[in-house]
Amino acid sequence: MRQKIKRTKGERIIFSIVFVILAIYVTFILYHFYLLLQLATKGSAVEYDQAVLTDTLGTWSKNFTLKNFIYAFDAFTDDYGNTFLGMTFNSVWFAIGSQTIFLFLQSSATYVVCKYKFKGRMLIYNLILLRMLIPIVGTLPATYRAYDMLGILNSPLILVTATDVLGGSGFLIFYSFYKAISWEYAESAFIDGANHFDVYLKIMFPMTLPSISVLFISGFIGHWNEYMNISLFLPELPTLSYGLYMYEQNMQYAGGNMPAYFAGVFIAAIPPITLFIIFQNSIMQKIHMGGLKG
Repeated sequence: MRQKIKRTKGERIIFSIVFVILAIYVTFILYHFYLLLQLATKGSAVEYDQAVLTDTLGTWSKNFTLKNFIYAFDAFTDDYGNTFLGMTFNSVWFAIGSQTIFLFLQSSATYVVCKYKFKGRMLIYNLILLRMLIPIVGTLPATYRAYDMLGILNSPLILVTATDVLGGSGFLIFYSFYKAISWEYAESAFIDGANHFDVYLKIMFPMTLPSISVLFISGFIGHWNEYMNISLFLPELPTLSYGLYMYEQNMQYAGGNMPAYFAGVFIAAIPPITLFIIFQNSIMQKIHMGGLKG
């Protein structure tokens, strides 16, 4: 039976204030999804235009329909023949592939810098911190030229760019996490005959899974919503976010079905939200590991 937590009067006041603030924030977020659903179920593009003129976008349509969600799968195509489903597939491999490669290699590289003493270790650490302070504005032309020379433009090989792991907030998070892990775990494993790869893959890396889950989900959402870099480096393999962006831009000149567009936006928001809901407990919980040999 769970024991009831006793709070002081001051703690109850602070808890109530925080609860109210978070409740308002959640209500604000849910309202946007409520409004998005209203826009996505308008009867037609003409009705949407009339709602704009009469300032009634925030009301349910008299011709409520879910056909816009079906129409979205046919409406979103580009000059390269990519469909809505094709763009969704591109979003999946781009987001999952980038994060999987990036986090595994970043975790591995950070582990070496943190746990192994070698000449130049602190120099590498300081250079990484220095790199984080240098602005990257103006490097885009050089980046594009480098990718072009490597032949990874408009190709899944663009995932090799995820190997740039020595930097960013993830490095600091992993470094702090590894710093807090006792090296006695490794020493106990060495006594049992484990090598350095066994220690990392079977002991150290699993301990970082709570951090990795948080970084993976946040990074997945960022890559899922990415469209600027896609427009530069992968225009022939557009992600769903880029496809929606281009459809919105084209509507400014050639017109289009706005309810179908909002239906597409609604569909595009489902995967990252679902991912968060499924793994929210893994994100929030803390894993306590023990078992050092005496």
